[in-house]
Amino acid sequence: MPQSERKHLFVSYAQSDSEVVDSFVDLLRRELEMRQVGLDIWMDRRSLKPGEQWDRAIHDAVMNSRGMLVFVSPAAMKSNWVRNELLAAAADNTRLIVPVIIGHVEDMPKVLAERQWLDISSARFDKDAMHSLANRLASDIRQWLQRNQDKAPLQEDEASKFASAAANAARNQTANDDIKEQTPPDSVFVVHGHDHHSLELVCDALTILGIRPVVLSELQGQAQSLLQKFFTTSKEARFALVILSSDDYGASREQYETKGVATKALQFRARQNVLLELGFFYGHLGWENVFVLEKKPTKNFPNFERPSDLAGAVFDLIDDAGKWRRTLATRLQNAGFNVDEARTVQRSDASQGTPRK
Repeated sequence: MPQSERKHLFVSYAQSDSEVVDSFVDLLRRELEMRQVGLDIWMDRRSLKPGEQWDRAIHDAVMNSRGMLVFVSPAAMKSNWVRNELLAAAADNTRLIVPVIIGHVEDMPKVLAERQWLDISSARFDKDAMHSLANRLASDIRQWLQRNQDKAPLQEDEASKFASAAANAARNQTANDDIKEQTPPDSVFVVHGHDHHSLELVCDALTILGIRPVVLSELQGQAQSLLQKFFTTSKEARFALVILSSDDYGASREQYETKGVATKALQFRARQNVLLELGFFYGHLGWENVFVLEKKPTKNFPNFERPSDLAGAVFDLIDDAGKWRRTLATRLQNAGFNVDEARTVQRSDASQGTPRK
């Protein structure tokens, strides 16, 4: 196939890595456009059209590709889909194959290990760093294209072999996504600070309603930083409950440094991680799928400060009468949960919660 007809790079990745892959591919595509490379990026979820025969479309995408971006992660290396794509790539040494590492694995396949890779694992949460790496990769791709002439196309039997497997995986993923959307959610991601009593009350209320509270600090699994664990878990959430409690003191530096003010400027604040995660879920799930509970300080002074962007927001209070429980049940019903509000009423509104293990 003539070089002029090969217009894209094929993207191989695990569906569970979609968020970081989408983000990096968008940056890379813009960098390639700025350099007028004339090379697009082909991704199944974005490039497959309604009504297309998936096997044929993926087969053609591989056959017409100038190269492949392989996003490496533990999930990708366990994916039969990705492995079949690598087998096809290994059969053709004329195409550019770039391993892009988003998660480290112990044993990288030889076809990838012997090539120069790009490691974005430590930059995936830093937009500027990701942009810099996309810039670097786009420059390398352009240089590679200038140095290499197109040769023999990928063997037809190899392309057909993994195109069929890839299409089946894509169909299964789409079916799973549809099932997920149709199935009522059964868990709520709970964001909290140092007020563990309020956390007990909230988790108790959710459990009574038959809903599983997801608390980051209680999750077991492979060793990860809290930030990695948060992003891994939060992307599966369909509803979040955020507890704002007066765990910290803070003040405007300008006010604090004013003569005669100093500590008089201090106000109660929620933990910084709580505010970060609150903002994340507002953007990720939408205002209607985030329920914020505020626990008033035990002292009348100082005030409980809110971020300026939330100055007009009305939050429910964790009150002694337990009215927030009924509000929570209603909000969950509106969000698609199967909730029997009577279960909340049957339980004493002043319940103090049950010990968590």
